[in-house]
Amino acid sequence: MMLARQSKLNMFMVLLSYLYATDGARILGIFPMPAKSHMIVHSALMKELARRGHEVTVFSPFPEKFPIPNFTDIEFKLSYSELLQVSVPGMLDMFNMDKLWFFQTEKIFWDIGIGLCNIFLQDDAIQRLLFSSKEEFDLLITSAFTYDCVFGMGYKLNIPIVKICPFGGREWMDEWFANPSPYAYVPEILQEHSERMNLWQRIHNTLTEIHAKLGRIFYVIPQHDAILRKHLHSNDIPSIWELQKSTALILFNNHFSTSYPRPLMPNMVEVGGMHISPPKKLCADLQRYLDESSDGVIFFSMGSNLRSSNMKNATRNAFLQAFSKLKQKVLWKWETDSLPGKPNNVKLGKWLPQSDILAHPNVRLFMTHGGLLSTQEAVVRGIPIVGIPIYGDQGYNLAKIVSAGIGIKLDVANITTESVLWAVNEVLNNPRYRENMQRLSRIYRDQPLTPLEQAAFWTEYVIRHKGAPHMRSAALDLSWYQYFLLDVIAVLSLVAACVLSAVFLISRAVIRRISYITPRIIVHGSKKNN
Repeated sequence: MMLARQSKLNMFMVLLSYLYATDGARILGIFPMPAKSHMIVHSALMKELARRGHEVTVFSPFPEKFPIPNFTDIEFKLSYSELLQVSVPGMLDMFNMDKLWFFQTEKIFWDIGIGLCNIFLQDDAIQRLLFSSKEEFDLLITSAFTYDCVFGMGYKLNIPIVKICPFGGREWMDEWFANPSPYAYVPEILQEHSERMNLWQRIHNTLTEIHAKLGRIFYVIPQHDAILRKHLHSNDIPSIWELQKSTALILFNNHFSTSYPRPLMPNMVEVGGMHISPPKKLCADLQRYLDESSDGVIFFSMGSNLRSSNMKNATRNAFLQAFSKLKQKVLWKWETDSLPGKPNNVKLGKWLPQSDILAHPNVRLFMTHGGLLSTQEAVVRGIPIVGIPIYGDQGYNLAKIVSAGIGIKLDVANITTESVLWAVNEVLNNPRYRENMQRLSRIYRDQPLTPLEQAAFWTEYVIRHKGAPHMRSAALDLSWYQYFLLDVIAVLSLVAACVLSAVFLISRAVIRRISYITPRIIVHGSKKNN
């Protein structure tokens, strides 16, 4: 009964959104980052906007395989490995990134953003869009990753900007909206802290955020400004410090149920899991394999950027030996044609429809690197997790998984046959992990609109209201000393000092007067008595 009522409410809200639909707008999407997982999120919204009748043009390394009505692709030919070679030459293998300090990881992301800006802004298609194309657009949608130079495109084209953050956000994104982000309980996503930090964790969280802020002030933004002025052929373009304040909206691929509650301005909207659609029919071979796995299936995937085939031999062999001792079947995303030593209960696939596989009732466990899209899909499908974080926000995501009691985390540097067997058997045989995951799945899915419907609504809201300047916080126009009330504190301190000084002076004068009068009274009284 409740589900039926919820379904009717969803239908009503969707019909209402069409009733107040925006006339077809011309929308430009700029997504040059060659990270497939990021594009999965971005693409979901862009295709939904095209479906709603908007004319959508998308610049990215991942053109659609089949034509879509109202959707135009501009292919940007750049691979992830090519970007790393240009931006971070000599970078470690990605499976070794867990050994890096936070500061080293942060520097890699900064350099990737700087290198990417240098590459894509000089692309012929981008130069035509900026300088010679007769096309006009109503909105620019782009990623909120590390390439801040895109703010300059919004300025040049004179259109509002909507940002999509493919993860839970960073503190410097709060600066775009003057959104408070207290270090005391908002953890940095490149760390494994929760919102309940002890003293040393709060010190660590504060230092990492200060490092990130100083790095942007003295390293990142100056280089992005220089790149922007070079490729836009103008020295009059405002600094990104100013341009970023014009961001109309940011959509976070996040949800408080799978992360932590935190302050958000009205133009900062959580739409976590908007890439997840109802499960689609599997191919016959995969469907049969899952249907026939009466003892259950363990699905193992390290995501789209990490390749399981690049694992160290010792790590790979530990997994293989552990899997050979299980009665369950293991479906492993493996990127090469063969896997030496593969047990009979292991099936390989170069590409596997992850979300659809997790929806199959015989899937009992998901082994993952802990990427945000993967953990969100596991939550939606209600499948407990064994996670092996490597870099980025994966450790942060899995820290939440562990604290919520829906999975176990393994350290990739210490993988052994025994540790894999213990983790897999603990999650499979202890019912609390599945029960906790089912409960969290219900909480996550209890929303008035789907995440994709919310994302489309707020994007069209920005179009309807010409950038929605009424959602912009006045805090963006305050100087730092006004924002922190230092001028108010100074004035009140001055007033308090003046009052205290006056009280002191008056008190001292009264005491002096009393001290002067009292002896005279005593002397006068003595004379009378005599």
